[in-house]
Amino acid sequence: MGTDEQMQRAIGTGILNVLPQLLQHNKPSIQKEAAWALSNVAAGPCYHIQQLLVYDVLPPLVAVLKHREFKVQKEAIWTVANFVTGVTMEQLIQLVHSGILEPLVNLLTSRDVKIVLIILDVISFILEVAEKLSEKENMRLLIEELSGIDRIEALQLHENRQISLSALNIMEKHFREEEDDSLTLLSQVVDQDCEFINCDRLARKQPSSSTPNPITQCQ
Repeated sequence: MGTDEQMQRAIGTGILNVLPQLLQHNKPSIQKEAAWALSNVAAGPCYHIQQLLVYDVLPPLVAVLKHREFKVQKEAIWTVANFVTGVTMEQLIQLVHSGILEPLVNLLTSRDVKIVLIILDVISFILEVAEKLSEKENMRLLIEELSGIDRIEALQLHENRQISLSALNIMEKHFREEEDDSLTLLSQVVDQDCEFINCDRLARKQPSSSTPNPITQCQ
């Protein structure tokens, strides 16, 4: 990936003029490499992320998540994950407005455990930010319209323990009514001493001790 300075020089050469076009190339192998390159840009500081927005990368990225082969979609999901790890609140709002949630919700049916976990973390993070902005109810409604609640509920019974815990955590924290005191499902899928997974998984290129911070001021 190189340093931030090296990435900035690459951006200065005009690479972001080309990568969105390559996402639409007719060869999946080229699409995949373009998405991988974008994930490296997204793993950088917020001023690199801002360049992704300036060069209008989000529409072709959403198209990849909707229509391309899964191996290409996987790289695009890493781009989204890295994006939210270093994003400012304003940049995250632009990400949501791009329509990114619809394909992410649809990809929750994937059999790839790692990808499902990443998507759940991204959704959880977006909900947490929406709560800080007093927009949680609107975000809940949007996810419900996209059939996201049904899919997250179903994942509570997933055979993979991490997926079931992550889905359960989202449902309990963001979608359960306060008066709902039914914890039957909880007793089925988790022991008292288990630990919920956190957002460290979001960025494969970030230090494991870092936590996504949407309140960052982009210099």
